[in-house]
Amino acid sequence: MTKQDWIDSSLKLVSKYGADTLKIDVLCKKLKVTKGSFYHHFKSHKIFIAEILEYWYKTFTLDIINQIKEHQDNPIKQIELLDEIIYSKDLNIEIEFRAWGLRNKSVLPYMEKIDKERILVIKNIQEKLNPNSDKKTNENMAIYIYCQFIGSLFIQPKLSREKQKELDNFFLNLILQKDTKC
Repeated sequence: MTKQDWIDSSLKLVSKYGADTLKIDVLCKKLKVTKGSFYHHFKSHKIFIAEILEYWYKTFTLDIINQIKEHQDNPIKQIELLDEIIYSKDLNIEIEFRAWGLRNKSVLPYMEKIDKERILVIKNIQEKLNPNSDKKTNENMAIYIYCQFIGSLFIQPKLSREKQKELDNFFLNLILQKDTKC
């Protein structure tokens, strides 16, 4: 197994069984590999966890931000692309890492960094959609939009991807209608 195989396999296990599978013994047993293989790529469990969290940050936030930057002059296209990219991801990883972050203080700084950057992106899109709104209104709307998305991940029974997309589109239409009336 390569280092990337360890990370990818670990994320699949997190998606299926939760973040508690990130313990060395559990990982090795589920992946049918030795601890030596683990320590060949990671000097410690703490370093492994940091690399998993960094990978989550990169792939679920930075990569997405970089992809939508190509359409900075078209906020509607940015929203459509965000929607497309987000729902192509395994959102169970997002759910599990967020639940883990509530129990583990070492995860919390990643959650804070991720949320801050994601909200900033939404705020920038919101400012393009509502150039006449004040900064505070756009900031509050960005936080509200982000809360709607994160909250929808935790509704039980889980919403289907189709229902989540439908709600996102409904919410977007509400925002755009508000803009045309202002």
